[in-house]
Amino acid sequence: MQENVSSVKYKTTRSIRIACGFIFIVFSACYLLFQNPLLEMLQKVLSDGQTSYSAKWGTWIIILVLCLIQFGVSYLSRLPERCHALSYAPSLLILAFITDIHSDIYSEISLGRWGWMLPLGIVLYASLAWLCRQAYDFIEGNSKKKWHERFLPNILILYFLCVGCMSLGNTDEVFHYETAADAAILKHDYEETLSVGKDSRSTSRELTVMRTYALSRMDSLPEQLFQYPQYDASRGLMFNTEDRQTTWLRKETIYNYLGGVPKEGESIVGYLKRLCYTETGNEPALDYYLCALLLRKELDEFAKELKSFCYVDSLLPKAYQEALYLYYKKHPVSQLPFDMTNLEVAYEKYQSSPEECWKNYWYYYDHMTIRYEK
Repeated sequence: MQENVSSVKYKTTRSIRIACGFIFIVFSACYLLFQNPLLEMLQKVLSDGQTSYSAKWGTWIIILVLCLIQFGVSYLSRLPERCHALSYAPSLLILAFITDIHSDIYSEISLGRWGWMLPLGIVLYASLAWLCRQAYDFIEGNSKKKWHERFLPNILILYFLCVGCMSLGNTDEVFHYETAADAAILKHDYEETLSVGKDSRSTSRELTVMRTYALSRMDSLPEQLFQYPQYDASRGLMFNTEDRQTTWLRKETIYNYLGGVPKEGESIVGYLKRLCYTETGNEPALDYYLCALLLRKELDEFAKELKSFCYVDSLLPKAYQEALYLYYKKHPVSQLPFDMTNLEVAYEKYQSSPEECWKNYWYYYDHMTIRYEK
């Protein structure tokens, strides 16, 4: 009879351990795949761009290491079966640590808050494990408990541990977009760069700069610029020269691409205009300059400069045509430079439902507030 009870208890214990292990592996795999862009950037920074991170191999290697840590912790702590899931706490703490990545990694690598959180977490876990063992006398009747009465406490513990892991790691939507776009630019995959967060209204200056660069590389800057949210006006064309590095894409890369470096104290529009008028810039610099004027809503200056540098006809890119339509609505003339009937129909459709037609210059001109430019 005693042997039967021991056998049942052993099978139940093994089932609980297998179930907890399965839940941990599934959670870790999903979480690491979600954090893949961040880990890819971390790998680039740590190796100074010499190696790259593989989502497939990296995920399973990290999970294997975390499982080995859990196995060792479980063996050393010898927790009662009802709180076996606590043995995953150190592994999940480490998982949160390696995914708590922010833009400061581009300028310096430091432990930050983890310098005190990791030691504190280890001390707290050791104390909690000791308390659980000391309280074992109160739960020694586990052999008489049903399977679910021992399994449910472990499920609750794992749930809170997983939630804690996600709250400590970086789950910021925009920063994930930034790192994913950054990684795509490194591979010269500009289509992938532009697909990142394409339907989201959330963005940042860094993400806008990278999208602008990718659009220009694909010769689509004035055609598709306003299909993405623009909250920084012309500031979204360049990184701030005074700020620390916040992406792997360097500001020098963009300067070399455009054909020159800004002078000290020079504004973005002034810098781009100088490139165009001194002929040190190139064709991308002209699109950057004209788009900067659109972003600053300087329609009169835009129309003037467009006539100086381009042939004005119906083959102009989408943003230029939409801006010209607004310009001529404000400055009626007897003869338009080209037939704007289609633009007039599209403008009426936009006015009837602006929020549904936000991916155009008209929405930007009517609804976006220009921020101060440095």
